Amino acid sequence: MTIWGIGLTLVVAAFAGLAIDVWRVFAERQDLAGMADSAAIAGATAIDLAHLNDTGEVVLDPVLAAQRALDYLEHQDGWGDDIEHQVTPDPGGVGLTIVLERDIDFTLLGPLLPGEDPLHVTVTAFASPNVIAP
Repeated sequence: MTIWGIGLTLVVAAFAGLAIDVWRVFAERQDLAGMADSAAIAGATAIDLAHLNDTGEVVLDPVLAAQRALDYLEHQDGWGDDIEHQVTPDPGGVGLTIVLERDIDFTLLGPLLPGEDPLHVTVTAFASPNVIAP
């Protein structure tokens, strides 16, 4: 009976660890996606006003768009050196793509999976200026 109880305890602990680690991965992914979406929107507000005044065409200023996106990311609570990022203005000023990546270590399953690589989470967001015709 004791061996059965110890075995059941280990199985329950493994399921609890799996549930907590999976929840943590989903939460981290949601945080990264929120940061990427918001940074893309912040960058998409950087309209090239000189080009707009000359041609009437709405395009992004690529340098300003990337700077606004990076400024937004750097002021987020969850932002850190462990997040790899790529901010890419599209050619022609059509939009801005943000890619964020982070490795997430196992917490409770770590001791059960020694030497296991961390989970790699990647999120991508794209935003472009939205022009509404009068």
